[in-house]
Amino acid sequence: MNHKKTHQHGFTVIELVVVVAILVAASILTFVQINNLTVANHNTQRKTAINAMYYSLEEVYFKQNQGYPSVLNASTLPSVDSSLFTDPDGFTLGKDSLSEQEMKQLEEKGELSPELKKMISSIQSGKVPNYRYEPRECDLTTNICKGYTLRAQLVGEAEYIKKNRS
Repeated sequence: MNHKKTHQHGFTVIELVVVVAILVAASILTFVQINNLTVANHNTQRKTAINAMYYSLEEVYFKQNQGYPSVLNASTLPSVDSSLFTDPDGFTLGKDSLSEQEMKQLEEKGELSPELKKMISSIQSGKVPNYRYEPRECDLTTNICKGYTLRAQLVGEAEYIKKNRS
C-alpha cells in the first residue's frame, strides 16, 4: 500500500482572521497615537505662543509704556514672531475675522489664502479662536491698561491662562 500525504498550500480561515484582527488593532492604535501626538503638539504650540506674548508684554511693552495695550496683535508686540498670533486652527489674535458671507464671496472669487482656507475649515467643523486677550482697567485716551488676561483654549486640558504680573 502506497500512502501519499497530500499537502495543501495556503492559510486556513482562522489564520487569516487572526492576521486581519492584528492588522486592524495595529491600525487603530496607530491612528489613536497619531491623533494624541497631534493634539499634544497643538497644545504645546498654544502654550508657547501665550508664553511668548506674556513675556513680551511684561519685559518689553510694560517697561516702555508703564501699562499694557488695549488691543493685542502682531503690530502691538513686534518683538513676538507674528506667526505666533495665529493659533493651530488658523484664527489670528487681534485680527477681525470675516463674516461667513464675506468668506464665501472670497472663496467664489478664488481669493482665499491658505490661512483663510484653514480658518474656514475650522469654522465649518465648529472650532472657535483659541487665543483671547482681555485687557482690564483701560484709559480710553491713551489706550493703556492696568492689567490683562491671556487665554488659550487647549484640547483635553484646562484652559491655559497668564495674567499680568503687577
